[in-house]
Amino acid sequence: MVGRPGRLQTVFHSLEIDPLLHERSELKANSSGLAYAENVLAFPQGGFRNRNGTRDIGALAVDASRLFAFNASEGSTYDVVLRDGFADIWGEAEQLQTVIIDGLTSATLPEITTAQQLDTMLIFHEDLQTRRLKHAGPTSWSVDNAPWEGIPSYDFGSDINGDPYTNGVAAVWTIEFVGLDNGVSAFVLTISGQDTVSLTYNSDMATLANVVKSALLDLPNIATGLDVATATGTKLEIRFLGTGNSGDGWAVSGRLINKSDAAILASKTTPGVSPGEPLFSSVRGWPQCGCFTGGQRLAIGGFKSLPNAWAFSRLADYFNYDERFDEADGPALVPMAGAGGERIERIVESLNLLIFTSKAEYWLADRALSRTVAPQHVEASTHGSKRGVPIAKNEGAAVFTHSQGGVISELRYTNVEGNFAALDISLFGSHLVHGLVDIAVRRAALSSDGHQLHIINDDGSARVATMLREQDVMGFSRITSDNATFKAVAVNGRNQVSWIVDRPQGRRLERSIDGLLLDEAISATNETPSALVPCGARFNGREVWCLADGHVLGPFTVSGGALTLAFPVSEWTVGTWTPPKVNTLPIPRDIGSNMVLKRKARIHSVKISVIDTTSLAISTNGRPLQDVSLRRWGMQADVPELNQGVTGEITVRGLVGYTDQPYLTISQIRPGRLEVRSITLEARL
Repeated sequence: MVGRPGRLQTVFHSLEIDPLLHERSELKANSSGLAYAENVLAFPQGGFRNRNGTRDIGALAVDASRLFAFNASEGSTYDVVLRDGFADIWGEAEQLQTVIIDGLTSATLPEITTAQQLDTMLIFHEDLQTRRLKHAGPTSWSVDNAPWEGIPSYDFGSDINGDPYTNGVAAVWTIEFVGLDNGVSAFVLTISGQDTVSLTYNSDMATLANVVKSALLDLPNIATGLDVATATGTKLEIRFLGTGNSGDGWAVSGRLINKSDAAILASKTTPGVSPGEPLFSSVRGWPQCGCFTGGQRLAIGGFKSLPNAWAFSRLADYFNYDERFDEADGPALVPMAGAGGERIERIVESLNLLIFTSKAEYWLADRALSRTVAPQHVEASTHGSKRGVPIAKNEGAAVFTHSQGGVISELRYTNVEGNFAALDISLFGSHLVHGLVDIAVRRAALSSDGHQLHIINDDGSARVATMLREQDVMGFSRITSDNATFKAVAVNGRNQVSWIVDRPQGRRLERSIDGLLLDEAISATNETPSALVPCGARFNGREVWCLADGHVLGPFTVSGGALTLAFPVSEWTVGTWTPPKVNTLPIPRDIGSNMVLKRKARIHSVKISVIDTTSLAISTNGRPLQDVSLRRWGMQADVPELNQGVTGEITVRGLVGYTDQPYLTISQIRPGRLEVRSITLEARL
């Protein structure tokens, strides 16, 4: 008998692809994609499995809305939950402390950014005086204002009331002439690297002052307003008056041309102060973002008063921006020559320092920051970054959200172009991405895993994408959970994904746990086996499942904060459950080059290759799911189902129903492990 042919799909790297691609059979994404993917993760090796469930950690305040990881110097890790006026510190299983953050409001929370190193986290917003969260132990946390020193002064043209500045101080230098001969000695003055013409010494100081003044005003770096006056003895005072001469950036010296036994002595008697006011303050606003660099500096930027500028601190002195340190290790203010209205949103340490603005992405050509060398901003792309959404790192690249929140790109350096290039990584799953509000990347935990990109949209929906650049893996899937609205996501130092989730009984902190089959789950171990499971009042009136000693029990409707099993158990886990679900793409109808056969068709047989699977259900064309029995010859009847998964090919025949676009649905009717490595569809076309 001749074997019957079928369409084999072994690769699911693209998971759910945009409906616009469903009939693009010539694209690689079509052969590796699905029409619908919910609660599943793609394997880099080709298959897919159900996603990890979540464990309930504890209740949060109703206004808790931002979540950040804090990785302390001694190796401990925490979740920092921000809410109106407070930061809640969570350990692995409980809340450890709450600290007050004055000025943190519900209005600023969506746009908050952070920078963390060792035991310090800085909390930034242009309308919030920068706060410093410090860790001294699991229950020893404190908050103070960032201890800025030497905040750069900037001339905004006028003060906040529109009045001209009156606080400028002219620099004054004194020049003393020692041993010069009247009408004979010739000399040259040097002002910040610019030499005057040769001048002849005159012992009449008033006359000499006029000669020197005229010579200095001829220099290209001197503006009108400078004055030279007589002082005591053979001294002159150079006063750097005038708008163009403000500040303290002057160096004055003199040298003799025709006399060796004389000298010209120059000294600064009054430091110059430019008119203006501090670059950031309670009046002018604060930095929007910051980054601890590998070069032991703190880079801050996006100032409310000067949004297209950034600054870096003195070397190894993170809060010192005093520009009087004029050596290479000193601090500097760096205005960017960008488009009008461009503002810096994030500064990120990567292969090179990256600067993300509202309109473009830049990188610094020089990796080392130096006060004496102007940074070179190289434009990489012109997408812009959305304010407040974190930028995640993945395999040497920076994953960021475009300014409108509907596209995710990966900024990565390419040797081919000699530039950082922004690759759209959400293109094939673009219908799943809209109005992003949070993003986090979890590193691959096992060799069979890929990196996982978790995102939250502005409507509270969540998505997960499996990423593995070397294997060209980028597959998006929906995350759904019982009555859940997702608010924030972060990945902590234990490589755990933490979520802020709205549930029917309130806002909760939950964590994804490898291999867990339920959501918002709680677990316990009974010293003496018991049939009573005290799962808590928050589950009252809700449908839950119980995993007990390897058995899958339920569903139950909880009453009185507990449920009673049919037999006593030693270990149990209770939680809600939302099944995984995938729909295959319609079977291709290609019969030749640019030729298709379109008529009603029927999938009549399915072969599903599974690994260690304990629960499987299928249907075709949207019909009700049918549970597929996984009982096989040789399986032990007295062994719990979760302790004996099935590996092999599951064949189902006799499926009915003709339709224009036949497809297969794979899901579950009861919780269990599901790992699919291939699907073969046999159809009558």
